[in-house]
Amino acid sequence: MITVTVSHKAANVVGNLSKRAIKTLKQADFCVVKQEGECGFTGSLTIPLEPESGLTWQGVKSCLENSGYKVRVIC
Repeated sequence: MITVTVSHKAANVVGNLSKRAIKTLKQADFCVVKQEGECGFTGSLTIPLEPESGLTWQGVKSCLENSGYKVRVIC
């Protein structure tokens, strides 16, 4: 289970994300800021949101679900 905490300007993602999931987010034009991790996985990410450009928390959630993760969103 991946947890996404949403604020007005960023989505904070907590959980073990694979490099593949991060690549999927980047392909969708999200700027991924790694914060911590090891062994090809990351435990925490910050993803800046730009709703006016279509970069929303719903898009982050969709990318993670398409990568096979169950996502819990906290607003």
